[in-house]
Amino acid sequence: MYEKKDVPQEYMERWQQSADLVAAAVQVPAALVMRVWPEQIEVLISSLGDDNPYEEHEKADLGTGLYCETVMATRESLRVPNALQDPAWMNNPDIKLNMISYLGVPLVWPDDSIFGTVCVLDRKTRDFMPPSEQLLRGLKQLIEGDFRVICKLEREAQNEARLQAFEADVRRLCPH
Repeated sequence: MYEKKDVPQEYMERWQQSADLVAAAVQVPAALVMRVWPEQIEVLISSLGDDNPYEEHEKADLGTGLYCETVMATRESLRVPNALQDPAWMNNPDIKLNMISYLGVPLVWPDDSIFGTVCVLDRKTRDFMPPSEQLLRGLKQLIEGDFRVICKLEREAQNEARLQAFEADVRRLCPH
């Protein structure tokens, strides 16, 4: 169902800076860019901060009830003010980290496949206000714009490789 997409380091550095800014602006311990693999989800980018329990490149199995799984499945934003007070979320694995509030949006690759999510989490009850969601959606737009550039560069590299192979075939078949 899901396929891991690779991202050049230069883009991840920009996303790191943006995630750090979003975490500071929304005043949460964690802002994350999540990347889905076929059977797991990975913390691709984790905002820097002493109070953030998530580490880059840590993975969790899908099918465990993570907030991000719902965002990816529905392709819609998810807002959970307090998982401990919500029967649908009270068994969420993030509660073990005391991350009880969540706001997340899906990240979609240009071919319409799911890349993952961008989200913020907090240890206290949060009714995330529209400005917080606007910041998260701004980060989503930045990342999805980068996806389009990455795909364009990949297509150009593939076309260049095909052209070089064609030219080599012509030189081999028509030596002058």
